[in-house]
Amino acid sequence: MLRPPVVESVKKLWDIWNIRGLIILSLFVQSFLNLCAPLRRKRGDKWIVVSIWLTYLLADWVATFTIGLMLRAKISDILAFWAPFLLLHLGGPDTITSFSLEDNEFWIRHLLGLMLQIGSTVYVILQSLPDNKLWLPTLLVLIAGIIKYAERNRAFYLASFDHFNELDERIIKNLLVGPLEHPQVRNIRREFIKERGSEEVLQRLETELSLLYEALHTKLPVFYRRIGFVFRFISLCCIFGALLSFGLITSPTTSWESLKFG
Repeated sequence: MLRPPVVESVKKLWDIWNIRGLIILSLFVQSFLNLCAPLRRKRGDKWIVVSIWLTYLLADWVATFTIGLMLRAKISDILAFWAPFLLLHLGGPDTITSFSLEDNEFWIRHLLGLMLQIGSTVYVILQSLPDNKLWLPTLLVLIAGIIKYAERNRAFYLASFDHFNELDERIIKNLLVGPLEHPQVRNIRREFIKERGSEEVLQRLETELSLLYEALHTKLPVFYRRIGFVFRFISLCCIFGALLSFGLITSPTTSWESLKFG
């Protein structure tokens, strides 16, 4: 059965640009979340919230789907190099880990997803060995991607209802209300409200809510611990090392035949 020329053209375009286009889309989505996610805390415009929500849902799907396409593709050095970058994307930006409190409760599901995506990415990389000229920067990006994805899962874990009390009290500043608030803190709060004016009280409340938002929906609880800073430093060193080694490997004298995308 002959296919219409339009269908053949679309199929040919998809075969050439499917992974390339999805990687670019994933990068755009991550950039959008990085820049716009903090606006949800400051502004309540419906179009902003909806845009962030749709982008948040799209981010994981695009990266996961792209890794799935790589499993079926002919693996080249540069394609294997891009695979761990998608782990970085799955780790998400620091400005948003969860969109709602319910997202934090699914940390076990995200942990299983972490193991599955790491396994898929490693499989893609192994397909390019032993002739992969970019094995060193690929390995460094893989380490950084695993750390970034693990940070996000750790943030889910710490912000879940059963483990929220494990957050360092310096993070939440004893600002929570309800059953988690200490009676002494409650008395201090009442005295503060009596002594200060309404404007100062509202400013203090805004600060409290901002800190609580960051503790529940960003990676702040992860970075506040010393181990979090150590792993972030390792991740950054891996990224810079990958950039440096990639620049040295792809010198002007390098043959680009093995570095074609696919």
